[in-house]
Amino acid sequence: MEFIAGGAFHGKRNWVYSNYKIDHVDEFVCYNGYEKDVIIQELYDLPNRQLCVITGMEMILKRFLQEGKGRKDFSQLLSRWIEWEQLRTDRKLVLVGCDIGKGIVPIAQEDRQWRDLVGWSYQDIVQQSSKVYRIWYGISEQLK
Repeated sequence: MEFIAGGAFHGKRNWVYSNYKIDHVDEFVCYNGYEKDVIIQELYDLPNRQLCVITGMEMILKRFLQEGKGRKDFSQLLSRWIEWEQLRTDRKLVLVGCDIGKGIVPIAQEDRQWRDLVGWSYQDIVQQSSKVYRIWYGISEQLK
């Protein structure tokens, strides 16, 4: 599993498509957390593909909160993803998320809870990832 994080509109998606050569991968699937039709439940059973990219992790985590779920529930999903990746030696899971923890502390309690869940979950993702990148202004920096 690999994790890519960075600011909003800093070139994460373009970097992922270029770095993982998406145009040349036949068995590719992408879930976009910003799309309303991505349902949390379908992320528990990823399809039999070589490469799976999940973007908008912060929005997926927001849906977790809206469904009354928290860090423990996300950890269970993360474990399923790791199992999925290990079923085939040629598989790779790439998670992409915006850094929402910098800046002003949100006034609304639900926004603070969301920010906290994202921070904790990103730590869990980083711990489990083989590689971690930060993309800022279109430039990548490998952190792990």
